Amino acid sequence: MKKWVYAISVVAIIISCTGKNNKAKEQYEKAELLFEQGEYNRAKEVIDSIEILYPNSFDEIKRGMQLMRKINLKEYERNLAYADSMLQVRKADVERLKKEFYLEKDAKYQEEGNYIYKTEKNAGVIKRSYVRAQVSEQGQMMISSVYFGPSGLKHQSMRVEAPDGTYALTAVIPYDGARNFSFTNDGNTTEVVTYKGPQMMSVANFIYNTPGKIKVSYEGKRPYSFYLDERSRKMLNTSYELASAMRAVKDFTREQAIASKTVEVLRRQIAEKEAELKK
Repeated sequence: MKKWVYAISVVAIIISCTGKNNKAKEQYEKAELLFEQGEYNRAKEVIDSIEILYPNSFDEIKRGMQLMRKINLKEYERNLAYADSMLQVRKADVERLKKEFYLEKDAKYQEEGNYIYKTEKNAGVIKRSYVRAQVSEQGQMMISSVYFGPSGLKHQSMRVEAPDGTYALTAVIPYDGARNFSFTNDGNTTEVVTYKGPQMMSVANFIYNTPGKIKVSYEGKRPYSFYLDERSRKMLNTSYELASAMRAVKDFTREQAIASKTVEVLRRQIAEKEAELKK
């Protein structure tokens, strides 16, 4: 009697395992179909479910892992194609925008030069208050708040404001004789404060995306304001576009390198695993 009970139990276990294996196989085939249809996210979900629901279906789990590699390969191949395409587009943008600038660089003393908007070439001695911009060869935008007048402001930051009251601020740059410096000549004081990258990005974004009049205020010992003129707006906006395009080239170059290396690794892994699965 005990032998019969044991035999029945073994048969029941075998039937149960066979049934689970069949269901795991069905799940794998479902994932494979979704992969062929380009439904990569759904295919991944089905593959993940095989190991959770059928942890003893080792063959389907291994095949699922291989299918996951193929999905990842397809996704990275797609990313690589997109990065390749956008890199060419943004490189063309950089070359087009550079025509609006000249490169100011003293090779003897500077490792990195700056792109200056063409209207500022041979600008000469500063005799007005205005906002100027430049872009480094690495794509970092810089804005300078320039003051010229009979008495100093000792300003350390800048505020830009639209007629509706919305505004943006630069970071505060304390006087250091370099990025914040001043001098007096013929009874007039000149102050120049330079803000780099994140220190001025909110202001650059605001000017670029805000139509109409923009009020510029220098924050110092006494108030000083003026309205941004069209010449300065054009310089700022074109510098913003050049910096954005140069950053995009760096970003897509990095994405291209990552995707290319990942594709190489996945292709090698897939080939190796295919050989193992055939054994």
